[in-house]
Amino acid sequence: MRNVVVSRLRDLGGAARAQDLGFRARSADLREALASGLVHRPVRGVYALTGAPPAAVAGVVHRATVGCVSAAELLGLAVLARPHVPHLSVPRDRGSRPSTLRNATPAVVHRESWVRPGPAQGVVHASVDDALARMLVCCDPVAALVTIDHALRLGRTTRERIRAALPSTTPSVARRVLARSDGRSMSPLETVTRLALRRAGLPVVPGVAISGVGLVDLVVAGRVVVELDGYEFHRDRAQFREDRRRDRALVAMGYLVLRFTAHEVFHDIDGLVAAVLSACARAGVGRAIDLGRGPAAVGW
Repeated sequence: MRNVVVSRLRDLGGAARAQDLGFRARSADLREALASGLVHRPVRGVYALTGAPPAAVAGVVHRATVGCVSAAELLGLAVLARPHVPHLSVPRDRGSRPSTLRNATPAVVHRESWVRPGPAQGVVHASVDDALARMLVCCDPVAALVTIDHALRLGRTTRERIRAALPSTTPSVARRVLARSDGRSMSPLETVTRLALRRAGLPVVPGVAISGVGLVDLVVAGRVVVELDGYEFHRDRAQFREDRRRDRALVAMGYLVLRFTAHEVFHDIDGLVAAVLSACARAGVGRAIDLGRGPAAVGW
């Protein structure tokens, strides 16, 4: 279907106020777009493509920039969990007059010095650096690092750029969390597990290339290989056989190999850590705090 309203909304990121649709959006075009089911009106004066991200719609309703974890998701970065309501950014000095339209579209609103005041057409989102900097302040540290690791792995930012985007008032803990990021992690599973093991005092290296095997997810204390089996990449018979071949090759080289599922990572991380600690004890290797790195190795 060729409809000027649908085309205009696509150009504007999926949602826009009526006045931003342009003079070509006649009443007949709006009626046709709404009748087709491709467009809906979430609140008075705002139109959106059916299926547009809730954060995009909320940004238009609030006349705000999509920010923080919501911007990261719009930008195609991995997030540990979608927030219950969208996160938006507005200028630091913006007023807060009551609005029935905004009240009907709940959002977490961050006041940011980098957001420029003034009208914007359609959906506007924060940059990768600004979104990740806000996540370090707003989100759980593990959730922030899942997204930061992904951005680093894709080469879409650097630690230095994220650090430069942090406000001067940022708590020091956020900078310590950023220092724990690692673009070698290939998935949220690896990030969550790496952080849990390091907080238990274990030295962990992600994404290690081993001759005859290829990349393994994590090497702990130089002796224990931890492989994390997400359903997407370990569900067919060929991959199952290849995983076992890799395990045999690693054992032949003197490694202990432990495999965990996504369910164990997300629902029994304490049990996972206990199993790895036990394997390290059997292999005769200790925690990082026993290897001269000191108590600072544990925690943020």
